[in-house]
Amino acid sequence: MYSSMRFPRNSDKSLWLPLLALLALVSEAGAWWWIARMPGGMSWQGPTLLGLGAALCAVAVSLLLWRKIVPPREAPIEPQRPMSPTKLDSLQARQLLASSLDALDVGVEIWDEHDRLVLYNKKLNLMRVNFHTPADIGQSFEALVRAKLKQHLVPAAIGREQEWLTQRLATRGTHTEPQLKELAGNQWVNTYETRTPEGFLVASWVDVTELVRKGRMLEASNRRLAQQSATDELTGLANRRRFDEALEVEWQRAARSVTPLSLLMVDIDHFKNYNDCYGHVAGDECLRRVASVLGQCVRRAGELVARYGGEEFVMLLPGADMAHACETAQNCLDLIEEKALPHATSVTAPHVTFSIGIACLLPDATLNPASLVNAADTAMYRAKTSGRAHYEVADQADWEIDKDTPRTQPSPLS
Repeated sequence: MYSSMRFPRNSDKSLWLPLLALLALVSEAGAWWWIARMPGGMSWQGPTLLGLGAALCAVAVSLLLWRKIVPPREAPIEPQRPMSPTKLDSLQARQLLASSLDALDVGVEIWDEHDRLVLYNKKLNLMRVNFHTPADIGQSFEALVRAKLKQHLVPAAIGREQEWLTQRLATRGTHTEPQLKELAGNQWVNTYETRTPEGFLVASWVDVTELVRKGRMLEASNRRLAQQSATDELTGLANRRRFDEALEVEWQRAARSVTPLSLLMVDIDHFKNYNDCYGHVAGDECLRRVASVLGQCVRRAGELVARYGGEEFVMLLPGADMAHACETAQNCLDLIEEKALPHATSVTAPHVTFSIGIACLLPDATLNPASLVNAADTAMYRAKTSGRAHYEVADQADWEIDKDTPRTQPSPLS
């Protein structure tokens, strides 16, 4: 505001010159006029002073003209001292190092023996936008990390910043293997830290985001394949293969801990008639509904429901004694009756029913897992031949029957 009211200096000088010249001329003319008009005997002091002022104005005009014609001499410029060869070599080496680091496809940081940032390359800021600025040079690692933790730039530390920082400082420069780190924006890097003989720390950052993503996709695909290989496609329950594996594991665990192991063999009554009456599409839906019912009847951790084959299902109950196994079987019978799935061609009931066989024992070295399945299967066939829609418990004769002995086929009920 104030600067806009000032006149330029050059304008001031150009105005002073004609004003002083005019003043000198007027003063000189006035002095001569005064003398010519002055009567005799008067004092000459007035005309003398006026003439002296005219002379001073003339001198001032001469000085201004001289400064305008002859410009002032500028101070001589001191020539720069040539840089010493050692200093020049050091500067060129540093510039070469910086340009070489910038050409790398990995991020690089160099820290001095006091863990202060000495140098970083452009790739690091491409991997982590504005991760470092020139102002960071000379700052300590701890100070820079604390600032980044406040900005929530370290996903792994969010919510436990101080604990993470303490652990990070304790392991600083001690890693002999690459460390996988997650950055913001689902970005992943491998970091490498190496100490130089001078005590400097060189840290390099390699972007492995694509590798991690592909690895995770492969892991997810493998999990899906493993799940598919262990899952019955129609019902979503565990399949026969998964059941056999679980039975082997639970058998050995029960033998070590001397705890009971129970197995229920469940069969849908007159399912062939159901398929003939309603068709295979409806039959598949019936199997899915049955699978849902059986899945609701297991409550303990480790209990497994699997499709054993066709219309047969098994329920493996680790740690369950006979009382719990019978309770589970009765729950299955009650729940399928509540669902009341229509079965017009069943001679047992107007809705879908189950025949269940139960086997329970303490596994030991004299028996094998197949004996448990064989006993439950035998008890289930006895339930079918004795009226269906209920459960039977394996007795001593069921344990002694050979697995290859033909089962008694249920006779038609009138």
